[in-house]
Amino acid sequence: MNFEEIKDKKPQKVGEFLDKAENGENYIIKLSEDKIYEVAPIAYYIWAMCDGEKTVNQIVDEVSKEANIEFDQLKDPISAVLDQLQQASLITL
Repeated sequence: MNFEEIKDKKPQKVGEFLDKAENGENYIIKLSEDKIYEVAPIAYYIWAMCDGEKTVNQIVDEVSKEANIEFDQLKDPISAVLDQLQQASLITL
């Protein structure tokens, strides 16, 4: 999934945040009674931004400003995280 293909899509998170993992770093997201995922902080941060209102372009822009990292440096990594979240059914695009 590349940025140009998804930049205007508005991802919507699926599931609910439960708690931080025992290691104190990762986050637990519950999709259903038998599907619970542990995700890295950056994946959780991006998942939490998927409100169905913001486009992928806006998410990258917001992360770019907050992290003080060039927009173009974030397009591919954030697209990859969104792809993994979609494969795990944690977002819909």
